[in-house]
Amino acid sequence: MAEIRKNEAKSDLDLYTFIKDKRKYSESWMIKKTSNTFVQACLDVSSKSGKGFRGEPDLLYLNENKKLLILIENKPSIKDHISKDENNPKAYAVDGIKHYISYFTTEKLTKLKPTVKKYFENWLIVGIAFSGDINDEYNHLISTFTLTNDEIKNIETSEILDEDDYLAFFENIDLENISKNISKSSSEINRMLRTLDSQKRPVLLSALMICLYDRDNISNDFKKSYSNWSITNIIRNIPTTILDILSNEGIDNEKINVLVNELAFIKTDNDLNSSDILKEILKELEDNVIPLFNKKTNYDIIGKFYEEFLRYAGVANVKKGIVLTPSHITKLFTELIDIKTNDVIFDTCCGTGAFLISGMNKLVSVIESSSLTNKKEKINTLKQNQLIGFEKSTTMYSLAISNMLFRGDGKSRIFNVDAFSEKAEEVLKNLNIEGIKPTIGFINPPYGGKDNSSNPTKKEIQFLENLLDNVSRYGLIIAPLSTYFKDDIERNRILSKHTLKYVINMPGELFQPNAVTHTAVAVFETNLPHNNKEVVFYNLTDDGFVLSKNRGRTDLLNKWNPTKKQLIDKLKNPEKYKNNINLVKTKITTNDEWIIQAHSKTDYSHLSEKSFVRSIKQYIIFSTKLKLDLLNKDIDEITLLEILSDSIQKEPVTETKKFDLDTTKWVEFDFNKVFDFKRGNRLTTLHQNDGDIAYISSTKTNNGIDNYITPPDYMTIYNNVMTINNSGSVGYVFFHTYNFVCSDHCTVISIKNKTITLNEYIAIFLKPIIESVKPKYNFAREISDYRLNKEKISLPADKQGNPNWEYMENYIKSLPYSSSI
Repeated sequence: MAEIRKNEAKSDLDLYTFIKDKRKYSESWMIKKTSNTFVQACLDVSSKSGKGFRGEPDLLYLNENKKLLILIENKPSIKDHISKDENNPKAYAVDGIKHYISYFTTEKLTKLKPTVKKYFENWLIVGIAFSGDINDEYNHLISTFTLTNDEIKNIETSEILDEDDYLAFFENIDLENISKNISKSSSEINRMLRTLDSQKRPVLLSALMICLYDRDNISNDFKKSYSNWSITNIIRNIPTTILDILSNEGIDNEKINVLVNELAFIKTDNDLNSSDILKEILKELEDNVIPLFNKKTNYDIIGKFYEEFLRYAGVANVKKGIVLTPSHITKLFTELIDIKTNDVIFDTCCGTGAFLISGMNKLVSVIESSSLTNKKEKINTLKQNQLIGFEKSTTMYSLAISNMLFRGDGKSRIFNVDAFSEKAEEVLKNLNIEGIKPTIGFINPPYGGKDNSSNPTKKEIQFLENLLDNVSRYGLIIAPLSTYFKDDIERNRILSKHTLKYVINMPGELFQPNAVTHTAVAVFETNLPHNNKEVVFYNLTDDGFVLSKNRGRTDLLNKWNPTKKQLIDKLKNPEKYKNNINLVKTKITTNDEWIIQAHSKTDYSHLSEKSFVRSIKQYIIFSTKLKLDLLNKDIDEITLLEILSDSIQKEPVTETKKFDLDTTKWVEFDFNKVFDFKRGNRLTTLHQNDGDIAYISSTKTNNGIDNYITPPDYMTIYNNVMTINNSGSVGYVFFHTYNFVCSDHCTVISIKNKTITLNEYIAIFLKPIIESVKPKYNFAREISDYRLNKEKISLPADKQGNPNWEYMENYIKSLPYSSSI
């Protein structure tokens, strides 16, 4: 028995030391007991015998400010991790920790003093069952449980996490519930407002939520009385209530008048004046939505409302360029740079205020964890003077005011101005006189602006330059990928003034279900010319979020927090992680593109024998259809299969030993040293005359053949060469053994060494290799001669270091079906 206790003590000490040295916690861990009387009151009756004596979890962690309690039950051997029926708390770690957690359920707390039960309202309880040796990664087990909605749940993580990770897990559960309720309420309110123009709905909601705003020291007669008022009285009181509440919050009359003027329609709208719609909406907001506003979270609740309204209204505004930033991205912005207690956050197109909210939360956190003595005063100052927003749209401006109001920041400096106007310059000048100078800029600009007569919205790159020129430390943007490789003049001008540090490609699904657009986040250090410095590029292919039918994208599997930590670690330590595929660190000079696709190596890791067999099959199917004149015939798959089965042999051309297909041994060549290439010529459909020459365009079907024409004299007729699609189905490669002409949506490729004949076998080998560049291009970033001149390609090489064309041909001949080529 003494030996067992000795082992347990050593195991406890090892685990304690591991957490202390390897994990991040803001408070100290404790062994066996705590000085917190409320926690101890629960443990004093939690003995594993069930007789009401004191119980002692092996390790405890307590953060009273964040209301987090973590208990650990530890066993020195993994054989004692869990019992069959989980009912032996004395002998097993899982059984024991679940036993201790149960003493914080409502049922058990009710048996203690009322003060204890009240104390544990809204606490986050975590229980960790550990067994084995923490210093031996193959000889320990970890099970983690939470007390969620009075149920003990396994959260399926097999490691001990940082404090922030556990807090994020609970926040995610909270956000799931918020999202669910928001979606339900949004749907219901939209149904009530179905006859009201979708542009007016967010303004009305903003106004109604302000009317329900309640402060302990201010009486809100509207909120107390509206349920007993007539609809006429409600409509009459909405503008005056907004005036009273916002005036009491110190918001100037100009801001208030913008919102009140936007509400003029409520006096004349038939449906609003002849039914109880407003009263029903107010009740829905008061009962099911406003209570959510009291939660401290980066989640942009009003922004979620707006998302939902747009979704139910057909997402009309998304098509006009309004794409709200997901809350985990607004928070990420605050973690990509070092934010100080005196920083001033600036957003020149702030929308609903999501970036300002994240900036405010981050500043509050930085202040609270600082050594400042006047923290409360500093937080009040930050809310008044350290958040600046411009918003041109009066609808979005109204939402931003109410959003910040419910965040406890009614006095923030949000202005209904165009960031490019003289009025905006005047606002910044006046702020400067007050000693308020923006230091950090966050922006998600309107998408798709052209800055011309038909589309006067400024381009994303113009929003970026405007922001960077007006902040003293850092500027961050999320924008479509095209922002980072078009508009060379503007991009070069930006680099002459500011330093580009990071560019992070975001997942393509980031803005779903409201928009499908590929974006990237860029981080700049301002007022420091770039001067050809190195930039870190990273491709974040997956943020862990999943798309659900009614709640949009959510962190259902709790993957974002570890993903974010890895991302930040890689950005800060690129030399440790760079592979020149998903992470690249390279110098950026004049006219260089600012996206990873322009600087990364092509990834060939997906290539296998199957890739080349597939290439053979594709070529055989096309050749058979071409031979039998079936390209434009509508034949079913079964008939096609019967035709192919009669003409295809599975055997290879040569029965030889297996070839070694190891792409890591291939040699990298400049694409333009191996191939000649030339873009085709434009020929519109209107000018295509019927004929017998194949017309190759950017389709991915029928080997690229789009039509048969009589080509004009200026078009070159090719044969026995390959083509690659520049746009459309970008990156698809085809080999042509017949006469054809090429549209300007494709590029003709031939072997530079004219002593080498490009035959079917070599072309079939090259197809999947060249097509490996597809992830680097899309409809916005087309393949061009300029980009091909900068491309590299890896190929098998001979002893002289030249492309081994003989190997390529023989390899294809050794594969199944090659005898049918």
